[in-house]
Amino acid sequence: VGVSLGTDAMGEEKWAGRCTACGKWNGAIAQRLQRHDVHCDMDFYRDWRRRMWERCTFDAVFHLIGAVRDEATTLADVGLYYENEVSDMVWEVSMSLRGWKAITLLYGFEQRLSGMAAQPETNMQCMVDESMYPFIWGNRVFTECKMISEYMWFAREQKGLFASCELPPQPSDGEEMKSIMRQGNMRADGVI
Repeated sequence: VGVSLGTDAMGEEKWAGRCTACGKWNGAIAQRLQRHDVHCDMDFYRDWRRRMWERCTFDAVFHLIGAVRDEATTLADVGLYYENEVSDMVWEVSMSLRGWKAITLLYGFEQRLSGMAAQPETNMQCMVDESMYPFIWGNRVFTECKMISEYMWFAREQKGLFASCELPPQPSDGEEMKSIMRQGNMRADGVI
């Protein structure tokens, strides 16, 4: 599990999509997985949360972008041919994560997500499983992202996806999605 992205400036190998464990028993869990040739990193809770949100972002964004295409699209195709859409959507999710969950994705997350998409195992078709909506796209981190909301509404109206799901309100042109992120140096009372 995981894909090598080459070496970094320090000469250490960079990885994407690796297993990780945290908490009291992280060493025991990592050893058991490594006995079966599954590399598992041991992280502090904050880094573990970042990795889990990175993976959730991958599952939400890549499948959504690939599922709305007219032709059958794999995760690898999304990483190769739709990288601008992926980048825009992932950065929007990153900003939303800062506001809603107080999480900042680590530097290089775009490269790691593209690396996960390039794995040989990701030669599977992009799909939207409506039963997974509350667990993947139903979180406010995603529903408050304008681009994801637009894609979900397009998927419903043009592709018949998300038919039984309660989607967030459809954003209108020029309308900004509400955010709890503080903009600039304004205090809550509006004084600079």
